[in-house]
Amino acid sequence: MSAVDERAKRIIERGKSHPEPRFESVTGTAGRVFSARLKQGTDLIGGLKEFTLTHHIVAGAVVVAFGSLSAAEITWKEGSKPDPDRKNERLTLSGPLSFLASQGKLGIGENGEAYVHLHGILSDLDGKTWGGHFHEGNNPVFSTFELVIMEIQGVRHVKVWDDESEVELLKAVKQS
Repeated sequence: MSAVDERAKRIIERGKSHPEPRFESVTGTAGRVFSARLKQGTDLIGGLKEFTLTHHIVAGAVVVAFGSLSAAEITWKEGSKPDPDRKNERLTLSGPLSFLASQGKLGIGENGEAYVHLHGILSDLDGKTWGGHFHEGNNPVFSTFELVIMEIQGVRHVKVWDDESEVELLKAVKQS
């Protein structure tokens, strides 16, 4: 059994020991709402990071996202602690690709670095659909990429390691 299969088995078994509803949340208020467009050739995640820094969005949500990509690099698995072998698990798709829908969070950590966590669904020229987690690099915009981003005031998204899910997450914390 591969290390990925072992990890999935551990997480599934751990989840069985928590049948009750469990959650954590932080309350914020809607701030600025941006209607934006990434231009041709811009990397999807790199462009979102630059947008986040330019507009100083400490916490935000990708509300609408659609457009097209020249190529895509995705994975359905969340990244574990840095491991160079995990890059081999990414799937590279040739374009043009139609980017159909997306959800995500973005923000600026306490260290000043922009973070983007984006999942999306896209289709190739044959109509086959793909979905997963998008990483920085290798996701250039084909013709255009339309976005609506909502700022969440009073909240900060910070990147933290979560022992329970065994992944790095963008966790919402109350902004001081």
